[in-house]
Amino acid sequence: MLRRSLKRSAQNEASAAHQGTGTHASEVKKTAKVLGSSKDKDEAENVLEKLVLGGESEIVEKLQPKSAKTKPKSKGKDFTQEKKAAWEDEDDLTESVNLTKDRRHAVLSHGEKKITGDSFQQRLKNQFEKVSGTPAWARLKSGDEESDGAEDDPEAAQLLQTTGDYLAPSESLPKGVIQIKRCKDANSECPSQGKVKSVEFHPTAQVILTAGMDQRLHLFQVDGKNNPKIQSLFMDRFPIHTAHFSRTGEEVIMGSKHKNFYYYDMIAGNVGNIPQIKGIEENDMSRFEMSPDGKFIVFLGKYGHMHLISAKSKEWLSSLKMNGTVDSVTFSPDGRRMYSIGDEGDVYVWDMTTRDCIHRFKDEGCVQGTAITMSKNGQYLACGSYSGVVNIYDESYMNSGYPKPVKAIMNLVTPCTSAVFNSTSELMAITSNYAERAIKLVHFPSMTVFSNFPDKADSLRIPLAMDFSLNSGYFAVGNHRGQVLLYRVKHYGNY
Repeated sequence: MLRRSLKRSAQNEASAAHQGTGTHASEVKKTAKVLGSSKDKDEAENVLEKLVLGGESEIVEKLQPKSAKTKPKSKGKDFTQEKKAAWEDEDDLTESVNLTKDRRHAVLSHGEKKITGDSFQQRLKNQFEKVSGTPAWARLKSGDEESDGAEDDPEAAQLLQTTGDYLAPSESLPKGVIQIKRCKDANSECPSQGKVKSVEFHPTAQVILTAGMDQRLHLFQVDGKNNPKIQSLFMDRFPIHTAHFSRTGEEVIMGSKHKNFYYYDMIAGNVGNIPQIKGIEENDMSRFEMSPDGKFIVFLGKYGHMHLISAKSKEWLSSLKMNGTVDSVTFSPDGRRMYSIGDEGDVYVWDMTTRDCIHRFKDEGCVQGTAITMSKNGQYLACGSYSGVVNIYDESYMNSGYPKPVKAIMNLVTPCTSAVFNSTSELMAITSNYAERAIKLVHFPSMTVFSNFPDKADSLRIPLAMDFSLNSGYFAVGNHRGQVLLYRVKHYGNY
């Protein structure tokens, strides 16, 4: 009953409103409230609406799509608009492109016969974007994305758009052409009257020694200009075949084809004679080497014998022996190992602590070994042969009895009689005393020969001895005419 009465009352009110006059309708309209109007709302309702929904401007902004939003203005300059192409070819605008039949149907529209280069590039770009889309790296950032910092920083943008020399110059020795200058001969004040058999720089001072068949030992100061003589020493009936500084630089050891050898104490100014050592049946003490640690003097004897002499007491310690003959020995930088090579072409590796042979390998292609040397950093071992080939081995030679050389230097056509590395292991000199001007400088690690050395104007003649100075600033070569040619290697320091 209640439902029926309510329904009837609602119908009556609706019919009465429909039959009302226009004046009554207008009055109703005037009294009607507009939804969302802030005039009729009280203050509490407005505060609540802003907290929940935000203001009217914020609601409208949230309902708009991202594309309709206005791009925020950057604080700095708009670098995107200022960027221009690094290179624009004006010929592309007028140049016509010849197309094959397949490409012509794909690019040209119906009725077109020619197309400019600029239009051709644009159409290819559009075709690519239709198939693959625009790559991520080629899309421009939208306004709501954060800038990467470069657009707001002019210096950063300039840095990314240009190239410059931000790397320090390399300190390594460049290959190809070496910057080397001929200086005044090291022994110009007192040239040798015979062959120069030994040339060596002092281990600490700017001094060079020269010795040879004229039975004289000379000491010169090295300055590259005058090279004044410091001292000369005459050894009666003792042609000097080999002379070396001791590792401390206080003595000079001299050997000849005699049973005895001499040493010169530069501090005391005395010459000492070491007679034939008991237990060593050798008549030739002309070939020897000094160990880098200053402990041993190793004399090369007959039948593959190597005699170890104490560098301090000059007493015989022991002897080592290899098969065949021994022609050359060298040491590792720390002096713990010694390497020897001879007429059988085998390289022997000796432990100087136990004095045992710990390894042996065959120098590839070598019939007779004539020279051997190791780089100052211990990375390379160079083996010269009678054929003139110099094989370069890396540290892997200890893993095989038949290792492969990393490089074979074939620039000498006569037997390699001497080889020496500089202090930085970037430069190696190889020479042969079988021919004139038979000397080469090899660059490391490229293992290539410098093309501009020796110079045709140099009077090298037959090189017999050579050495690098302490810091590789100088390179000296002694020849069979008594000259000691001095060169300045410009890449390195003064000495």
